[in-house]
Amino acid sequence: MRMPLKRIAYVALVITVLVTALSYQMWHQARQQKQITSSETGQVNVAEVNSVNIQKQKTPSQIDLEVDLITGNTYKLDKPANVKPDDWLHLNGVIQASWSNYSTKMGKPMISWSADEVKTDANEVFYPFSGPDFTTFYQIYPNANHYIMTAQQRGERLVQLDQLSPTAATQTMEVLSSAWKSFGSDGFFVTEYLYKYISTNKVKIGATTLIASFAHLHAFSIQKIVPIQINKDGALEELGEDQSWDSVRFYLEKNGKSVILDYVRMDLSNDGMKDHPQNLAFFRQSTKSPILLKAASHLPQHKGFTMIRDEMLMNAPMVVQDETGLDYHPLNEKYNTVLYGSFVKAYKVFSTYNTELAKAYKDRNDEKPLPFRIGYFKDGNYALIVGTKKQ
Repeated sequence: MRMPLKRIAYVALVITVLVTALSYQMWHQARQQKQITSSETGQVNVAEVNSVNIQKQKTPSQIDLEVDLITGNTYKLDKPANVKPDDWLHLNGVIQASWSNYSTKMGKPMISWSADEVKTDANEVFYPFSGPDFTTFYQIYPNANHYIMTAQQRGERLVQLDQLSPTAATQTMEVLSSAWKSFGSDGFFVTEYLYKYISTNKVKIGATTLIASFAHLHAFSIQKIVPIQINKDGALEELGEDQSWDSVRFYLEKNGKSVILDYVRMDLSNDGMKDHPQNLAFFRQSTKSPILLKAASHLPQHKGFTMIRDEMLMNAPMVVQDETGLDYHPLNEKYNTVLYGSFVKAYKVFSTYNTELAKAYKDRNDEKPLPFRIGYFKDGNYALIVGTKKQ
């Protein structure tokens, strides 16, 4: 007896569905096992560094909820009563679009590049002249347990949007929207604007708020934020909440791993170091870790910053920098350097700097591609140097 064609087609469809379901189940189990293995080894899954899986966290901290209000509303929280609906929608839209643009053009290519070109198992890493730019720091060194950032802007307390007056909330969201548009396009914050966020806004938007936003967007849970200072021995110590919030410490968690992030307000000039010898002691110790230098206004090449320059060249096992970091000649003498991207001349404001680096890019002919924009805009040319200390 022959089976009707319709019945044959139906049986074939059922078999196809069953095979597809079984294949998906096997793939999903394998992927879960891979994630578990990655978590156990403490390594970051490159494909997931920029993905925002925040909604999957089971128990967000109170700080997570506060940061979420100013970072795109990934938890889908209700609009605070003191915030106008149009302002709320505009801020969330700007952050989501800016972060998506940054991640696609700069963030994800950067973390993939770093996995191949920056190989270090260091637990502690150091970022002088950082501003609040935790995202670049994390993407270059995604497996560290302790991140140290130093800059001259004050940390300030975390902005709590739902605690502001309606007028202050509106102004704060306007400033945050402007800041995110700038970062989404350029990949860095303009130093002049960072001071304005603190001095001209009714609510002081310092480095703490922007760093917390980056940590949140990278799916860290923020357990605690406390003020800190450098003591007379050059070590960091925590302060009470009623004391100065110039410098701050973040206690973070992600994928079962605890991470400490220290943001230290510091004058890195020679005068600043002479006036505060404990800062030089702290800086010297920090430079024994791999270093990142980016969008540093060429200050490490300036005659007024020779003390911190010498410490970095003497101590750092690795330096990852754009053209605004250490001068090429002394760096190349002490480090094995690899050039990435292209460099013809510095940004017009700093046109007299790094002529030796431009010559090296012209003469060496061994530069490697750089698949993302980083640092100042220079006619479409972007450069990175990875230096590992010569034995």
